[in-house]
Amino acid sequence: MSTEAKFLDGLIVKAPHPNAPDFVKMKVSINRKELIASLKAMDGDWVNLDVKESKGGKMYAEIDEWTPEAGGNSDPF
Repeated sequence: MSTEAKFLDGLIVKAPHPNAPDFVKMKVSINRKELIASLKAMDGDWVNLDVKESKGGKMYAEIDEWTPEAGGNSDPF
């Protein structure tokens, strides 16, 4: 498995606006054409994402490519 971070083109995750209510946890923006093209280029039925916070405090979504090993533990943690 590669250690290089991979992202979906056309998907942007941001921290909520400072005046947003407490129940708003993040803001997601989608460029439909870019996201559809990015998804079509991928194999499989599912795309798993981890929403993370950079050292600079910005939110981002990274593709989670973890897969269980055959006959091994199915929990990555």
